[in-house]
Amino acid sequence: MQRLIFDIGMNHGQDTGYYLWLNHRVVAIDADPTLIDLARQTFAAQVASGQFKPVNCAISYEEGSTIDFFISEKDEWNSLKKEIAERKTSVKGVVKVGVRRLASLMDEFGVPYYCKIDIEGYDEVALDTLKGAAQVPTFISAESECAGDQTLSEEQALSTLRKMHELGYQKFKLVDQATLSVLESNVKFYDNAHLAQKGLDKVLRKVNAGWGYGARQEAVKRAGYLFPETSSGFFGEDLAGDWVDYATATELLLRHRRDYFRLPTAVSYGFWCDWHATV
Repeated sequence: MQRLIFDIGMNHGQDTGYYLWLNHRVVAIDADPTLIDLARQTFAAQVASGQFKPVNCAISYEEGSTIDFFISEKDEWNSLKKEIAERKTSVKGVVKVGVRRLASLMDEFGVPYYCKIDIEGYDEVALDTLKGAAQVPTFISAESECAGDQTLSEEQALSTLRKMHELGYQKFKLVDQATLSVLESNVKFYDNAHLAQKGLDKVLRKVNAGWGYGARQEAVKRAGYLFPETSSGFFGEDLAGDWVDYATATELLLRHRRDYFRLPTAVSYGFWCDWHATV
Protein backbone atom coordinates (compact mmCIF):
# COMPACT_ATOMS: atom_id res chain seq x y z
CA MET A 1 0.00 0.00 0.00
CA GLN A 2 1.37 3.42 -0.95
CA ARG A 3 1.41 5.79 2.01
CA LEU A 4 2.69 9.32 2.65
CA ILE A 5 5.96 9.61 4.57
CA PHE A 6 7.78 12.71 5.79
CA ASP A 7 11.59 12.46 5.80
CA ILE A 8 12.64 15.38 8.00
CA GLY A 9 16.40 15.69 7.64
CA MET A 10 16.83 13.98 4.28
CA ASN A 11 20.63 14.47 3.96
CA HIS A 12 21.72 12.23 1.04
CA GLY A 13 18.41 10.39 0.90
CA GLN A 14 19.62 7.43 2.97
CA ASP A 15 16.04 6.94 4.17
CA THR A 16 14.18 8.52 1.26
CA GLY A 17 15.59 5.84 -1.03
CA TYR A 18 14.19 3.09 1.21
CA TYR A 19 10.75 4.69 1.45
CA LEU A 20 10.58 5.11 -2.33
CA TRP A 21 11.79 1.51 -2.78
CA LEU A 22 8.77 0.49 -0.67
CA ASN A 23 6.67 2.54 -3.14
CA HIS A 24 5.56 5.15 -0.63
CA ARG A 25 5.07 8.83 -1.44
CA VAL A 26 7.72 10.98 0.22
CA VAL A 27 7.96 14.62 1.22
CA ALA A 28 11.58 15.20 2.21
CA ILE A 29 12.88 18.24 4.09
CA ASP A 30 16.45 19.50 4.17
CA ALA A 31 17.85 22.94 4.92
CA ASP A 32 20.95 22.41 2.75
CA PRO A 33 20.07 23.58 -0.80
CA THR A 34 22.94 21.55 -2.26
CA LEU A 35 21.44 18.33 -0.89
CA ILE A 36 18.01 19.28 -2.24
CA ASP A 37 19.51 19.74 -5.72
CA LEU A 38 21.28 16.39 -5.40
CA ALA A 39 18.03 14.66 -4.41
CA ARG A 40 16.24 16.11 -7.43
CA GLN A 41 18.88 14.47 -9.63
CA THR A 42 19.10 11.18 -7.72
CA PHE A 43 15.33 10.68 -7.63
CA ALA A 44 14.48 12.50 -10.85
CA ALA A 45 11.99 9.86 -12.02
CA GLN A 46 10.07 9.99 -8.73
CA VAL A 47 10.06 13.80 -8.79
CA ALA A 48 8.63 13.71 -12.31
CA SER A 49 5.93 11.21 -11.33
CA GLY A 50 4.95 13.18 -8.21
CA GLN A 51 5.97 10.37 -5.86
CA PHE A 52 8.77 12.47 -4.33
CA LYS A 53 8.71 16.10 -3.25
CA PRO A 54 11.93 17.64 -1.85
CA VAL A 55 11.44 20.86 0.15
CA ASN A 56 14.27 23.23 1.08
CA CYS A 57 13.48 24.64 4.52
CA ALA A 58 14.36 24.37 8.20
CA ILE A 59 11.96 23.17 10.88
CA SER A 60 11.62 25.63 13.73
CA TYR A 61 9.08 27.77 15.59
CA GLU A 62 8.67 30.94 13.52
CA GLU A 63 6.85 29.98 10.32
CA GLY A 64 7.84 32.25 7.43
CA SER A 65 10.98 33.63 9.09
CA THR A 66 14.58 32.84 8.12
CA ILE A 67 17.25 31.20 10.23
CA ASP A 68 20.98 30.46 10.02
CA PHE A 69 21.82 26.87 9.07
CA PHE A 70 25.38 25.64 9.61
CA ILE A 71 26.95 23.44 6.93
CA SER A 72 29.44 21.01 8.42
CA GLU A 73 32.47 19.51 6.70
CA LYS A 74 30.73 16.23 7.57
CA ASP A 75 27.33 17.01 6.12
CA GLU A 76 25.35 14.47 8.19
CA TRP A 77 26.14 16.84 11.07
CA ASN A 78 24.68 19.91 9.36
CA SER A 79 22.62 21.66 12.02
CA LEU A 80 20.82 24.77 13.19
CA LYS A 81 23.18 24.47 16.19
CA LYS A 82 26.74 25.56 15.46
CA GLU A 83 28.19 23.42 18.26
CA ILE A 84 26.83 20.26 16.63
CA ALA A 85 27.87 21.18 13.07
CA GLU A 86 31.46 21.72 14.22
CA ARG A 87 31.92 18.79 16.62
CA LYS A 88 35.01 16.76 15.70
CA THR A 89 35.18 18.75 12.45
CA SER A 90 34.50 22.32 11.29
CA VAL A 91 31.76 24.48 9.79
CA LYS A 92 32.40 25.25 6.14
CA GLY A 93 29.52 27.63 5.58
CA VAL A 94 26.28 29.21 6.78
CA VAL A 95 23.11 29.60 4.73
CA LYS A 96 19.91 31.52 5.42
CA VAL A 97 16.90 29.28 5.04
CA GLY A 98 13.17 29.69 5.42
CA VAL A 99 11.36 28.22 8.42
CA ARG A 100 8.38 25.88 8.34
CA ARG A 101 6.44 24.10 11.10
CA LEU A 102 5.48 20.44 10.80
CA ALA A 103 1.83 21.30 11.40
CA SER A 104 1.98 23.70 8.43
CA LEU A 105 3.63 21.07 6.21
CA MET A 106 0.83 18.65 7.09
CA ASP A 107 -1.74 21.27 6.15
CA GLU A 108 -0.05 21.53 2.75
CA PHE A 109 0.82 17.91 1.97
CA GLY A 110 -1.38 15.83 4.26
CA VAL A 111 -0.82 13.90 7.49
CA PRO A 112 1.92 11.30 6.96
CA TYR A 113 1.57 7.71 8.03
CA TYR A 114 5.14 7.94 9.31
CA CYS A 115 7.32 10.96 10.08
CA LYS A 116 11.06 10.45 10.47
CA ILE A 117 12.83 13.31 12.25
CA ASP A 118 16.62 13.59 12.28
CA ILE A 119 17.76 17.20 12.24
CA GLU A 120 20.79 17.15 14.53
CA GLY A 121 19.82 18.78 17.78
CA TYR A 122 16.47 20.23 16.67
CA ASP A 123 14.33 17.09 16.85
CA GLU A 124 12.61 18.30 20.02
CA VAL A 125 11.79 21.62 18.36
CA ALA A 126 10.30 19.73 15.41
CA LEU A 127 8.08 17.79 17.82
CA ASP A 128 7.00 21.07 19.40
CA THR A 129 5.86 22.32 15.98
CA LEU A 130 3.34 19.46 15.84
CA LYS A 131 1.47 20.90 18.82
CA GLY A 132 -1.95 22.14 17.86
CA ALA A 133 -2.18 19.88 14.81
CA ALA A 134 -5.61 18.29 14.36
CA GLN A 135 -3.96 14.92 13.80
CA VAL A 136 -0.48 13.46 14.30
CA PRO A 137 1.30 10.78 12.24
CA THR A 138 0.45 7.18 13.16
CA PHE A 139 4.16 6.45 13.53
CA ILE A 140 6.99 8.85 14.30
CA SER A 141 10.70 8.67 15.10
CA ALA A 142 13.34 11.08 16.36
CA GLU A 143 16.82 10.91 17.83
CA SER A 144 16.69 10.24 21.56
CA GLU A 145 19.34 12.93 21.99
CA CYS A 146 21.91 14.84 19.97
CA ALA A 147 24.69 16.45 21.96
CA GLY A 148 27.74 18.52 21.18
CA ASP A 149 30.93 18.02 23.16
CA GLN A 150 29.16 18.10 26.54
CA THR A 151 27.21 15.09 27.79
CA LEU A 152 23.53 15.77 28.42
CA SER A 153 21.96 15.17 31.81
CA GLU A 154 19.48 12.31 32.20
CA GLU A 155 16.65 14.84 32.44
CA GLN A 156 17.73 16.40 29.14
CA ALA A 157 18.11 12.95 27.56
CA LEU A 158 14.48 12.12 28.42
CA SER A 159 13.11 15.27 26.80
CA THR A 160 12.42 13.78 23.35
CA LEU A 161 10.49 10.87 24.84
CA ARG A 162 8.51 13.23 27.06
CA LYS A 163 7.55 15.47 24.12
CA MET A 164 6.37 12.46 22.11
CA HIS A 165 4.21 11.38 25.03
CA GLU A 166 2.77 14.90 25.37
CA LEU A 167 1.72 14.70 21.70
CA GLY A 168 -0.36 11.62 22.52
CA TYR A 169 2.05 8.80 21.63
CA GLN A 170 1.59 5.84 23.97
CA LYS A 171 3.87 3.06 22.68
CA PHE A 172 7.62 3.23 22.13
CA LYS A 173 10.70 1.38 20.86
CA LEU A 174 14.33 2.43 21.33
CA VAL A 175 16.60 1.59 18.37
CA ASP A 176 20.40 1.62 18.42
CA GLN A 177 21.28 3.39 15.16
CA ALA A 178 24.75 1.95 14.64
CA THR A 179 23.31 -1.57 14.39
CA LEU A 180 19.54 -1.00 13.89
CA SER A 181 18.91 -3.18 16.97
CA VAL A 182 15.69 -2.67 18.94
CA LEU A 183 16.82 -2.45 22.57
CA GLU A 184 15.06 -4.59 25.16
CA SER A 185 14.33 -3.96 28.82
CA ASN A 186 15.87 -7.18 30.11
CA VAL A 187 18.85 -7.59 27.76
CA LYS A 188 22.12 -5.76 28.32
CA PHE A 189 23.31 -4.29 25.02
CA TYR A 190 26.14 -1.82 25.73
CA ASP A 191 28.56 -4.27 27.33
CA ASN A 192 32.20 -4.80 26.37
CA ALA A 193 31.97 -8.59 26.16
CA HIS A 194 28.71 -8.55 24.23
CA LEU A 195 29.95 -5.90 21.82
CA ALA A 196 33.20 -7.71 21.17
CA GLN A 197 31.33 -10.95 20.47
CA LYS A 198 29.07 -9.22 17.95
CA GLY A 199 31.86 -7.14 16.42
CA LEU A 200 30.11 -4.01 17.66
CA ASP A 201 33.05 -2.78 19.74
CA LYS A 202 34.39 -1.44 16.44
CA VAL A 203 31.19 0.53 16.01
CA LEU A 204 31.56 2.30 19.32
CA ARG A 205 35.23 3.07 18.76
CA LYS A 206 34.20 5.10 15.78
CA VAL A 207 30.75 6.66 15.88
CA ASN A 208 28.82 6.12 12.63
CA ALA A 209 30.98 3.15 11.62
CA GLY A 210 28.18 0.64 12.10
CA TRP A 211 27.98 -0.42 8.46
CA GLY A 212 28.41 -4.15 7.95
CA TYR A 213 28.42 -5.25 11.59
CA GLY A 214 26.22 -7.58 13.60
CA ALA A 215 22.56 -6.68 13.75
CA ARG A 216 22.83 -4.10 10.96
CA GLN A 217 23.99 -6.83 8.61
CA GLU A 218 21.06 -8.97 9.74
CA ALA A 219 18.65 -6.05 9.11
CA VAL A 220 19.95 -5.69 5.56
CA LYS A 221 19.37 -9.39 4.98
CA ARG A 222 15.84 -9.28 6.44
CA ALA A 223 14.81 -6.20 4.45
CA GLY A 224 16.35 -7.26 1.18
CA TYR A 225 17.54 -3.65 0.98
CA LEU A 226 21.07 -2.30 1.44
CA PHE A 227 20.58 0.24 4.24
CA PRO A 228 23.27 2.95 3.93
CA GLU A 229 25.56 3.59 6.87
CA THR A 230 23.53 6.40 8.48
CA SER A 231 20.04 5.28 7.52
CA SER A 232 17.31 4.96 10.16
CA GLY A 233 16.29 1.50 8.96
CA PHE A 234 12.93 -0.12 9.65
CA PHE A 235 9.92 1.81 10.94
CA GLY A 236 6.39 1.16 12.13
CA GLU A 237 5.27 -2.44 12.39
CA ASP A 238 8.35 -3.63 10.48
CA LEU A 239 10.46 -2.99 13.59
CA ALA A 240 11.39 -6.01 15.68
CA GLY A 241 10.51 -6.34 19.37
CA ASP A 242 7.56 -5.26 21.46
CA TRP A 243 6.17 -1.77 21.92
CA VAL A 244 6.46 -0.57 25.53
CA ASP A 245 4.50 2.01 27.50
CA TYR A 246 5.83 5.39 28.58
CA ALA A 247 6.98 4.35 32.06
CA THR A 248 8.82 1.33 30.69
CA ALA A 249 10.34 3.44 27.91
CA THR A 250 11.72 5.86 30.50
CA GLU A 251 13.38 3.02 32.40
CA LEU A 252 14.63 1.51 29.12
CA LEU A 253 16.37 4.72 28.08
CA LEU A 254 18.02 5.27 31.45
CA ARG A 255 19.27 1.69 31.74
CA HIS A 256 20.87 1.50 28.29
CA ARG A 257 22.20 5.04 28.41
CA ARG A 258 23.93 4.40 31.74
CA ASP A 259 25.40 1.19 30.32
CA TYR A 260 26.74 3.06 27.30
CA PHE A 261 28.38 5.84 29.31
CA ARG A 262 30.14 3.26 31.50
CA LEU A 263 32.04 2.03 28.43
CA PRO A 264 35.66 3.22 28.17
CA THR A 265 34.94 4.10 24.52
CA ALA A 266 31.97 6.36 25.36
CA VAL A 267 31.92 9.89 23.93
CA SER A 268 29.49 12.69 24.74
CA TYR A 269 27.52 12.32 21.49
CA GLY A 270 27.98 8.57 21.09
CA PHE A 271 24.68 7.32 22.52
CA TRP A 272 23.14 7.20 19.07
CA CYS A 273 19.56 5.94 19.36
CA ASP A 274 16.19 6.75 17.85
CA TRP A 275 12.86 6.71 19.59
CA HIS A 276 10.05 5.22 17.51
CA ALA A 277 6.53 5.87 18.73
CA THR A 278 2.95 5.16 17.80
CA VAL A 279 -0.43 6.21 19.12
